Amino acid sequence: MACCSHDHDCDASTCANASLHAFVDVPGVVAFNAVNDENAGRVCGPWESRHDDAREALVSDDDGELVIRIPFTADVKLRGIMVIGGGGGRAPREMRAFANRRDVDAVNAERKTPTQRWDLTRDDLGVLEYNTEAMSWQSTSSVTLYFPGNFNGEGETEIKYVGLRGEGTGYDRDMIVTAVYEARPQPKDHEVPEDETQAATRLGM
Repeated sequence: MACCSHDHDCDASTCANASLHAFVDVPGVVAFNAVNDENAGRVCGPWESRHDDAREALVSDDDGELVIRIPFTADVKLRGIMVIGGGGGRAPREMRAFANRRDVDAVNAERKTPTQRWDLTRDDLGVLEYNTEAMSWQSTSSVTLYFPGNFNGEGETEIKYVGLRGEGTGYDRDMIVTAVYEARPQPKDHEVPEDETQAATRLGM
């Protein structure tokens, strides 16, 4: 388990400034195997909102598995993940993270090889952050989090907050796609005018 502890006096000048919440495509966040999947985007919040008790938690179905896919509006370098789970043993006990994989859901997550995994510790205060392996998360367009179960070993898994720390790369996803498209030869850009074609025919070319 690779994690670090945030001091209780950690403030906006340190922890919060590294929050990736500004890059999260909140409407695009989806949950699988959740009884209230409409709450998927709500549990992804800025660092200073991690103790917001008014926010409704995301709750899994009875088997305890839960998947959250979080897309970004631009590529980011993901450095750390914070997870605050429910009380009474309903907090997730393990987390598997997949970089840039949009094909992972509750049906196949168990069979997929994650980019990284962690054994989680119960963290009601929001002071633990799980560090990522830097080379695996340099250009991240989305992160999918899979929680196989909770500390109870059965029943519902509950997640109150997911926080992401890192930095933006400055590369917008739409800009990258457009650049690749423009770099490919387009047939219409190489059309020969009709009069030139006829002239070439007369000359036997």
